[in-house]
Amino acid sequence: MKTTILTSVALAACMGTSVFAQKSKESPITFSLSLNGQKSVSTSATAINAGYFSQEPKNYKTTGVTKLTQTGIIADIGYVLTQNGVLNSSFSSKATLELVQGELSGFFNVIPGLSNSVALYTNGVLDGVFDTTTSTGDSTILANGTTTFVALDNGRHYQKNPVNGDLPVGHFQPWGQIFIKDPGAKGYSVDAPLCVNVTYFFNLEVQECYDCFYLNSFISDATFTEKTVSQTGGGPAPCCTGSTSTALLGKGKDQYYLTLSFDDTQTNPYLDPTSALYTGVAGLLSNVAANLDGNTPDPIAYYGANGSELPIASGLGKASPYLARFTLNGILVYTWNLEFVNTTDLLPDFVGTATYNANGYGFIQLVCELITGTANITEKLAPSATCCLDLPWYDSWYGIGWDGDATSVVYENNAGYVENGASFTGATTQENVPISLTYHNPNWPNSAAAE
Repeated sequence: MKTTILTSVALAACMGTSVFAQKSKESPITFSLSLNGQKSVSTSATAINAGYFSQEPKNYKTTGVTKLTQTGIIADIGYVLTQNGVLNSSFSSKATLELVQGELSGFFNVIPGLSNSVALYTNGVLDGVFDTTTSTGDSTILANGTTTFVALDNGRHYQKNPVNGDLPVGHFQPWGQIFIKDPGAKGYSVDAPLCVNVTYFFNLEVQECYDCFYLNSFISDATFTEKTVSQTGGGPAPCCTGSTSTALLGKGKDQYYLTLSFDDTQTNPYLDPTSALYTGVAGLLSNVAANLDGNTPDPIAYYGANGSELPIASGLGKASPYLARFTLNGILVYTWNLEFVNTTDLLPDFVGTATYNANGYGFIQLVCELITGTANITEKLAPSATCCLDLPWYDSWYGIGWDGDATSVVYENNAGYVENGASFTGATTQENVPISLTYHNPNWPNSAAAE
């Protein structure tokens, strides 16, 4: 069964918690990265890349700081997509990088039915469609928190609490997909922008702490409060009538350690035509180097056709201007309010700002780079009319965080543990599920005894 989620899990380029929402959550991603690579290895103190390697060059210069922002990343992605015929032309100057259906708090959770949705393949290639179960959620309107919900702290480690059976919190952040939204593309507008899912160009990993006394993958300063709220309705019956209910609201700051990578080359398994994860979009290959994996020596020639030694500068000038592969590591800080986006919404949502200060390295335009800088995700409330609504999530979702475990359960199992002299068995921490944006590392393996 394929189920379209239109309410609190409106998996589209803007996220609204009501199918009749006047406003939706929009989450632009910005990068401000400083790159420092090697500019020259030379036998000359003034000329760059002069002479031959056999002359033991004694002069070395770095590039100095160059900049990489989301504009450059969008251009790199656009080039790959045009080369593959996905786009007719590159993205316009109005294009933005967006976290779609973004949920960054460690308290965000989803039901097992949605977590278990599995990607389908056609001839070994991901086709963007997911099989779901009837428990994934209602296909028209969500009457309660059975699809997504806030999970508060409920245990001392990654295993379920044997007192009440509650399962651990903090395994789904960050949740969502990464899109490029372009209202300036030919044939599109502010009210009907071009939206392209580019999640598979990225890889995100969160570090877990399974022996932690409190929370597994994040730390938090947060306060939650139950309040009586009035909802005004706003859509066809039965949703148009006003109602009063008790809602969990709050505010806080969550922090977790995140690894974020970008790769538009064929070292990315989603862009590698020989990979089982191939999306049908082929990544770039270098104009000079035959290998891009960083481990296999490139057969760059030292001798010319006539057998003479080639100079240091040989092969340079044949740049691959859109080739980029980099990895960042750092702490993501998410400051949020848990609030109703619209008075007609059935459930509140996390809305806030994430700052990611990171260091890393990369292989960009054939140069090895050291990287410092930041990435920011600023969630804002935008008119729903300007968002890419009515995109069924199963038509455009890539589960790049999945660990490949084909088990049908959302939670890992183990052979049991002992607490206060009593033995317990059953579910422990959540899987790296097929529909997740991030891989949570380390992954607790299913034990043979439980399988």
